[in-house]
Amino acid sequence: MTYPLSKALQQAGIINKGTPLIVACSGGRDSMTLLHLLIQEGYHRMSVAHCNFKLRAEESEGDQKLVETYCEGHGIPFYCQSFETKEYAQLKGISIQMAARELRYEWLESLRKELNLDLILTAHHADDLAETILFQLTQGTGVAGMKGMAQKNEAIFRPLLYVPARDIRKYAEEQQVPFREDSSNASSKYQRNFIRQEIVPKLQSINPKFVEELSAFSRRMADTEVLMQEQIKRIRSKALDPWKHGYRLHLRYLLQHTAWKTLLFELLHPFGCSPGMVEEISALCSGEKKENASGQCFISSTHRLVFDEKSVYILPLGAVREELLHFDQWPNQIIFNEFKIDVRRQPIHEVNIRQHPRYAYFDASTIQFPISIRYPKTGDYFYPFGMGKIKNPDKAGKKKLSKFFKDIKLPLAERETTPLLFSGDRLAWVVGQRTDDRFKIKDATKEVICLVITRSE
Repeated sequence: MTYPLSKALQQAGIINKGTPLIVACSGGRDSMTLLHLLIQEGYHRMSVAHCNFKLRAEESEGDQKLVETYCEGHGIPFYCQSFETKEYAQLKGISIQMAARELRYEWLESLRKELNLDLILTAHHADDLAETILFQLTQGTGVAGMKGMAQKNEAIFRPLLYVPARDIRKYAEEQQVPFREDSSNASSKYQRNFIRQEIVPKLQSINPKFVEELSAFSRRMADTEVLMQEQIKRIRSKALDPWKHGYRLHLRYLLQHTAWKTLLFELLHPFGCSPGMVEEISALCSGEKKENASGQCFISSTHRLVFDEKSVYILPLGAVREELLHFDQWPNQIIFNEFKIDVRRQPIHEVNIRQHPRYAYFDASTIQFPISIRYPKTGDYFYPFGMGKIKNPDKAGKKKLSKFFKDIKLPLAERETTPLLFSGDRLAWVVGQRTDDRFKIKDATKEVICLVITRSE
């Protein structure tokens, strides 16, 4: 037996030779070599899983037959699943390769659970790792992408990940391992095939040990990511706060750091932000873009990012939210998304006025129904209580809601999520901010409507 391959399997650290395993086997050289090696090394609690993606007609059937026959000859349980891969790719709007990957791993994991096995073994090797790293670099990536794939990821185990493909080829030749060539591997229309056939050989002409060097680089990047994530965790706790249904990123704190651009990528990437989007956001933060950051909005695959002068508010997309509520009489409680407001009707002599934004008081006789609550719209206005006219301080002046928000320096994201309470078509309360002067308590007031915010997060 070729020593390096046997040693690589031992160094991979599978618990013991009695560990219950699934070996993912396509019928190609790599997976058939892994299966042969496991048999020779004495791993005796194996099952084999084969995916037929129905992409190469008779070739696909031939692959399945080879693996099935080989397993029968060695007394190994064989499982096979066929997929309508093209239809799945069209349905999901993804590439054929991505569809096959998703279908494969979903089925392997469900089979592992069904059979109560510990690990799923795949035959990825060092050349696959190199291709993955190069592919990630072409797409734009951070440290996590530069480490490529992990040797162990939950139940997925890749024992040959740091073995060059040439060692696998040598073993297969020496041991006369049966396998079938996948004709699609010869096509350069797939990006990974192009990297394998065109890019890697050119890099190997510069350094014959390029694949091994990239494997070592991958392991260093894995360690680097661990160290970096420890530091990012500390910074994240100071730079990112929970805010309503999302988060608030404190820009001024982040921009003080020398490596703020890298930190910005690491903090925003979990919220669906692509590298290109983070670059745009970085340019806005640094002033490279001659635009005012406040009010700018970015949409990622999962979130909406709204800027103000000091912060970025990160809000999830697609959250189911009430947009409008109507009441024909006062309820005991108003629940509007994250806001819960208690309602009390009291005689004037029982009212104890609290000077706090959570409280609002109205003369009951001024209220017209229906009562409604919604978010701000363009053109909303009111007569802010306590903001009298210059020439007539006892009479409140009319003010556009947008101007009021600007005057009190309310962040844009909060403006969008501040409820407005209406009496008929008149704005009575900018919830948590200011009541309208037209509904204030007067000397002649007999009954008071008291509203109290008891929850706003």
